[in-house]
Amino acid sequence: MTTADTDLSPEAAKAEALHQSALEALSRKEIETAREGFAKALEQFEVLGDDIGVAMTSHNLGLTCQEAGELDEARAWLEKSLAISEREDLDGGMTVTCHQLGVVAQLAEDNDTAMEWYIRALALEEKSGNVAGEAKTSHQLGIVSHLRGDLEAAKAWYARSIDCFAKVGDEHSVANTQKLLDFVTDYQRQGSHEGHAGPCGRPQ
Repeated sequence: MTTADTDLSPEAAKAEALHQSALEALSRKEIETAREGFAKALEQFEVLGDDIGVAMTSHNLGLTCQEAGELDEARAWLEKSLAISEREDLDGGMTVTCHQLGVVAQLAEDNDTAMEWYIRALALEEKSGNVAGEAKTSHQLGIVSHLRGDLEAAKAWYARSIDCFAKVGDEHSVANTQKLLDFVTDYQRQGSHEGHAGPCGRPQ
């Protein structure tokens, strides 16, 4: 939201407060409290005709459903958010939601669809110069490429991710992605690691 808090109407301030409270509940993993809070905030934003608020809250309802393991519901909320961002030409909203749709597809083990969403998110990140986002999406593209059996692509994506993380000074993520790149390199050099299913790690 771009309006200063002091300029908000009482109704808009209430919607913002409900949304913030739900975000805090989600950060504490209080899923049902977060769900209820976002639903109330969404209702307020819809009454106000605040499309940005609706898009933002729908995205966060998608995150909430994802945390609950409700992947179909998560996808539906994220697609609603994306549709509004596309209609309103909100590059930031499109970027984060495309990435999150990739995460949901990856969690559902639909790696081809995950790849498509991540590629779309990456194009938006490149367009806006979002190096931190490019780093995270490239990391996920590395994992998905590995899971699809394309090890050369996985190495290239991991290397790109490491470079981007280094540019933004995120040494912790550099180290984590380097481990995955080293794993793929060793895997190719030594052959399949018997009993090891491949790279681990929750989508970012």
